[in-house]
Amino acid sequence: MDILMKQISTRQSDLLDTQKKEELALVRSMWTRCKDRLKTSSGVAIVHPELESGITNRQLVVQEINDSLKKLQQVIKGRSNSDSQSKVGMLASCFEEFEVSVIFANNMKSEQQHLLQNNLSFIIKEAISIAESASTREEHQKTIHKLCQDSEMLLFALLRSNPDSDHEKHIEKICRTTEQLRHYLQLATLDHIDDFYFLPHIPFQVLYNITAEGAKNKEQHKESEKQMVQHVLNLQMIAKMACSLSVECYHNKVVRIAINNMDSLLKQVVFATRSLANQPKSDFIKQNMDVYKAAWNKELSLLVEAVDEISPVNEFLYISLSHAKENVEQISLILDAESFCHDENSTREYNWADLDQSVDALVCRTARVLNVVKEERTKVVDERYLPNDPVIARIQHIMKYTLKDAKQLCNEIVNNNKQKYNQLKSQSMEVVIQLSKLQVEFSKASTRCDAYIESFNAELNTTEHELNKYFGTDKIHHTCQKICSILKAIVAIINEDSCIQQWPTVLRSLNDLSSEAINLDLCAREIFSTSRSSTGKSEIILNYSERMIDCTRHALHESQRNMSQYVCYGDIFVSILSSAKTIVSYLPEILKGCISRSSKRKKVFKK
Repeated sequence: MDILMKQISTRQSDLLDTQKKEELALVRSMWTRCKDRLKTSSGVAIVHPELESGITNRQLVVQEINDSLKKLQQVIKGRSNSDSQSKVGMLASCFEEFEVSVIFANNMKSEQQHLLQNNLSFIIKEAISIAESASTREEHQKTIHKLCQDSEMLLFALLRSNPDSDHEKHIEKICRTTEQLRHYLQLATLDHIDDFYFLPHIPFQVLYNITAEGAKNKEQHKESEKQMVQHVLNLQMIAKMACSLSVECYHNKVVRIAINNMDSLLKQVVFATRSLANQPKSDFIKQNMDVYKAAWNKELSLLVEAVDEISPVNEFLYISLSHAKENVEQISLILDAESFCHDENSTREYNWADLDQSVDALVCRTARVLNVVKEERTKVVDERYLPNDPVIARIQHIMKYTLKDAKQLCNEIVNNNKQKYNQLKSQSMEVVIQLSKLQVEFSKASTRCDAYIESFNAELNTTEHELNKYFGTDKIHHTCQKICSILKAIVAIINEDSCIQQWPTVLRSLNDLSSEAINLDLCAREIFSTSRSSTGKSEIILNYSERMIDCTRHALHESQRNMSQYVCYGDIFVSILSSAKTIVSYLPEILKGCISRSSKRKKVFKK
């Protein structure tokens, strides 16, 4: 085997075809994984021939090696392996194909229209399947069902509409609806990822601990084995779901390979644990189990990392935050119920299993999302600047203090019966507050809000310098200064980590800004309307004024969205900051034009 692997390595380095190189690398990795397993499982089969599980375990390893030889044969013959190909997910591909085809829906023949309808039917079928899954939250489920119905109705209306009347509006509506459907399917998939992937190693660890004690309780061993198998099947199902919606071709390939590796390793792990349960003191079986334990943890970690790579971090942080709120509500309900029962009957014994489980879920869920966000920041931030990164600083604070204090309070209540109910409630709520602040800081960092704020401040300094040249008490100068002060206050709030809590102040300030912009526009129009001649300069100034009003309306419209349902706050911050910079840049030109026109009017009146 070693000689063959060296020959494959040499051949791999000589190849120019990237696809074949990757397929040969995949075969080599399969053999590398199987090498130690074949050695230990063969030892178990030889030393303990009476164990059917040991013999079956070895046969499964040999079968995996034979499968890799068949794949090698396919590569040599030039046949491509579908699992090693980089391609877009099935559902994502259907969405893209549908959105491209729907533009030409009215010019299609009946057969092509039928294919378009079949494409949408497949999308709706898959969407309903995701919506009806166990972990999909009710609000996402309802929205997905509604968007599926809307898509069907809009396509029906489009195919029967007149190409000359409102055709573009129909296309725009249906594309917007399918885009929303894709977004909510992504959120529903992240519901599953957040529920199943925050403690992926626990079922195997439970099974390993039970089998290490021997076959004392066969029913418990069977139940643990069944739970682990079901857990792995759920992980694979969710990974396929995420892969189907992803457009990341390379990472999709990695996920598919990880799923196949887990699938082939699962059966071998099950038989290895059965051998350990029957002969827990055998050194050969212990060594075999150690090899499988290391292989299992490695493959599971690779699957989790691969799924994380195709999961958008902003959406994942948003979903984890909403699930953390659910955990906090459960903790509060348990504590309130226990407190009430204690008041009613002081001799009652406490059952804190649910509380311990809820706090563990909150802590582990939060720790996982913190690791995902930290990993994302390390990719985009230079290592030298990581200690000063606000996102990393927030993560370290949550890990070091917030989560640690919450778990410590829970242990004091569960183990020592200390009635620190209110402290645990407030500390659990603090986890959610800190996660909310992390969401804001990460969205700012991922959209480079700091650069927009710096650019706005530079433009504002230039504008204020220009305004000071025309210092006076007239109304138009006072209005320009007021607009600058309002924008400065809005940007200062956006720059804070508690900006979402102060969002009502931002809305009031934007309403005031809209009023002042309209007043400035009216003043400019009044000055230019009373002039004797209309020049190109006046048209430019009035055009600036109109654009300024459009920018204030756009900023106000963006800020009036439901912030609690907004996934990435950075997008809305960038939109408001861009509008603010544009407004500030127009003010000096408007003021100069109005003062120049006013001075000409005064000379005419004097003459």
